[in-house]
Amino acid sequence: MTLPTVVFEITAIGKNPHALADSARSVLYWLRRTPRLAFRGEVWLVVEPSGYATDPALYEALRAEGCRLMVVPADYTTPLGGRGKARALQYAVEQRWQTGMSNAQTWIYHQDEETNVGEDTLLGISEFLRENKFRVGVGIIVYPIDWVGSPSHMQELTRTYDDYRVLDSMTMPGNPTSGVHGSHILVRADLEDDVGWDSIGYEPAEDLAFEVRLRRKYGSVFGVLKGFAYEKGAFSLGDQLRQRRRWMHGVLHALKPGRKLPGKRRLALTYSAMSWFSALPSILVLIAGIEIHFGPLLLVTGVFTGFVWISMVTGYIEGYRMHSEYIRRHLSRPRLALHAVVGALVDVLAPWYALVSAPAIGDFIPKERPAGQASPQPVASAAPA
Repeated sequence: MTLPTVVFEITAIGKNPHALADSARSVLYWLRRTPRLAFRGEVWLVVEPSGYATDPALYEALRAEGCRLMVVPADYTTPLGGRGKARALQYAVEQRWQTGMSNAQTWIYHQDEETNVGEDTLLGISEFLRENKFRVGVGIIVYPIDWVGSPSHMQELTRTYDDYRVLDSMTMPGNPTSGVHGSHILVRADLEDDVGWDSIGYEPAEDLAFEVRLRRKYGSVFGVLKGFAYEKGAFSLGDQLRQRRRWMHGVLHALKPGRKLPGKRRLALTYSAMSWFSALPSILVLIAGIEIHFGPLLLVTGVFTGFVWISMVTGYIEGYRMHSEYIRRHLSRPRLALHAVVGALVDVLAPWYALVSAPAIGDFIPKERPAGQASPQPVASAAPA
């Protein structure tokens, strides 16, 4: 029996070469140390010329270690004139067309440049392929790499907890809450290459656009992928703010008139955007109500504010619990709680920042470890249950 091929595809600008190298080497490490996998693996690095130029020696070393290196030609254009990450993703699609890999025996596991895998990740993929029930797999992402308990790192804990909602929504018909993942997602190559990543111009949320097209053509083909992916949060509040701004630009772009978005998805995305935008006004109303001693206002808004705060605190507590096996607490609990509040406030400001700033194609978020910090070891985690 011929085993299917899983292409571990790291698609990025490439200006975080050491973070990308850690991700690629985590795959190579566990591919060689995890027996009886139900697939054979390849590692593809798809980077831009500017990224390759940051450290050609490192990229060539990764090629020598067994990675397939693809530098997207500077003059490459997609049929629709796509730009940004979608351009590089579409280039990889065309490479699979040319090599005959756009078939049901090939699967694409998408990684960002800081997405590390563990033994549990590979075992989860192997089990998913053995069961062969779904054509797309999505899983939970944790953020323990380079974790120091900063406000931005504390905020990432809530994203892991929110993955319960994301996975539940993505595996339901119609994706009712518009959950989406751009990394730690496994897609059968014939589906991905049929739908493609190409978009007209710049697509700030290429993962959302891809998921909408995929679901429109193939329906509910999503299943849960066991095992974690291991990533890292932004190193500074400014990077966190710019990262969240890009996410909101993606939502606003998807909601533009003329975009091919199903009515229910448009409604869900609109609600999501309004909820995010309403966070800042709700805080301002709460502060104003306390300042002017306006009891009736507090009585009305308190119901909603209480629910939001309880949800946020639950996200932090459960997110921290899910990370407790992988991180060390460097700070006291009161300090971590303060950092959690600061990180949350940055997320509150992000959508409004998006309204007053234009999308930036080259919006670079540093993912390299701070100087002097040791390289993370390959993640040695438990097998999926």
